[in-house]
Amino acid sequence: MTTIMPGDKNLRNAIAWIEEHRREDPDLKKLMAQAAMRFDLTPPEELALARFYREEAGSR
Repeated sequence: MTTIMPGDKNLRNAIAWIEEHRREDPDLKKLMAQAAMRFDLTPPEELALARFYREEAGSR
């Protein structure tokens, strides 16, 4: 799967972390919440994270 990664480092790190843990725990909402806390995402970054996964789901 080829995707365009967001430019913000925290956001990239959060996405990478989520992808690493997705096989162990398929609850994406839970993983997104954990990543937001772990990487100290700002509200706009959290929205961008949600948009990233919404667009990913739409492209399947």
